Amino acid sequence: MLTRIIIKYFDLIDKVLPVGGIVRRFPYAMVFKTTNWCWYKCAHCCENAGPDQPHEYIPSDIIKYYIQQGINDPTFSQEVVFTGGEIMSAYKFGDENYVRNLLDFCGQNNIGTDIKTNAGWVKTSFAPRIYDDLADIISNNAPYQFQISLSLDRFHPNSLENCAQFIKQLSRRPNMHTAVHLSSFGDDAHMYPELLKTLMQLGVRINSGFVQKGNKVTEVDIAGKQLVLKPSADAVLFSSGRAKNLPNAAQNSYPQFKFLTRDARVLMAFDSFGRVTLGENADKKISAQWRASNGTPRPLNHIQYDLIKNAQWHEIRARIFDHFSPFAKQK
Repeated sequence: MLTRIIIKYFDLIDKVLPVGGIVRRFPYAMVFKTTNWCWYKCAHCCENAGPDQPHEYIPSDIIKYYIQQGINDPTFSQEVVFTGGEIMSAYKFGDENYVRNLLDFCGQNNIGTDIKTNAGWVKTSFAPRIYDDLADIISNNAPYQFQISLSLDRFHPNSLENCAQFIKQLSRRPNMHTAVHLSSFGDDAHMYPELLKTLMQLGVRINSGFVQKGNKVTEVDIAGKQLVLKPSADAVLFSSGRAKNLPNAAQNSYPQFKFLTRDARVLMAFDSFGRVTLGENADKKISAQWRASNGTPRPLNHIQYDLIKNAQWHEIRARIFDHFSPFAKQK
């Protein structure tokens, strides 16, 4: 009886404030912004990452703690994204097992994994160790379980050269059944054809798919390696962090719960400062704390409850804003 009353209560609340049901029921992927440290201090960075940030990382045991809880949750999409800042900076600061530890854990638990990097480390002394670790992990797990996402845009210094060097080195490793996603903004779509030409100049043999129509190029395979390059030029420039100073950054008047209704999944993003947000790059945040006052990680279901309440509160505020805004009255 009590269970039915609770279900009816939530159904009623969801009719009034639909965002709560979206957050509660939609499949979610976990995003871990492992650190805010980065080699670069790009003008478009919505996270304010850079070399002046703390050398702090979400401990790998805490990341595994949340993934393990997600595995037992039917709404977890079994997908994880590792990003930053720059996650590969862990090699610079002495924890050369950090990335390997996380990727091995995901492989052992059959978690689909996307690891994002700007490849600013390709000329460092520890770059060969990164290539070897990635190649070993990828070749010993299920095909295409891992995706590597690279930034290919005008904001990151030496972006084209860094991406070309990374792909060249990875293509030399055997059994590379993985996808390399080249993420660009619309104005940078021309960089992908330039990247393919650079790769061929570096002696990387393109097996198929070098088909260009305007600035659009299909996916391509690196010969014999099963290394698939996937271009996209639909990255959104969010007006948070340093990016808010750029004139073409997307402006948001209130938290981005509205985009949740258009996505096939909710992004639940953990950062190194102890916060969890809905939407990896959201401007005004729907957030909660993953770190309790005593420093320990809070249970995942407690975090989810706080996110639902926060999302509902922001929907109420947004409706009030829409109702009383002078722009709404002009419609």
